[in-house]
Amino acid sequence: SRYDINFIFAFSPDEAFCPSMIIVERGRMYRSMLGKVREGSKAPMFSALDVRGETFDTRTYLGRSNLVLFFYRGYWCATCREELLDLKAEYPGITQQDAEVAAISTDSVDEAKNLAVDLQLPYKVISDPDHRVIEMYDVYDADNDTAFITVFLVDKAGVVRFKRSIAGL
Repeated sequence: SRYDINFIFAFSPDEAFCPSMIIVERGRMYRSMLGKVREGSKAPMFSALDVRGETFDTRTYLGRSNLVLFFYRGYWCATCREELLDLKAEYPGITQQDAEVAAISTDSVDEAKNLAVDLQLPYKVISDPDHRVIEMYDVYDADNDTAFITVFLVDKAGVVRFKRSIAGL
């Protein structure tokens, strides 16, 4: 692709997530959004059904997996589709580093499911039409009834170690 997303996870001796986890971005302008969920804060815990009908509960990952939570605007967003495909390309490397990915939008279940099938996404895709989870992470764009395009990297202890949003959309 015309830009790269590389996840580098580094662990301290006690297996805690270290801030040296980075995203290398080329060709994207990211902005820092303040909000109540910030780097260093506890990530809100939630449970939701993915498009396969399986429960995704962030509590089950505590102590065993890091999380990459990607909030996106919707199936219709070309930038979001590119980001979702980049996550798909990086997914094997992400999972090898004890991490799981979930993509979350205000799309209906059918729209999210069609997107996941269309793009053959190997990770969890979650429909949040009532924006319950999106609001928990403080990335709801009320003007457009979507999520701001934002990635959160959450460690095994449930602490947000990285947060970035794409600007200008």
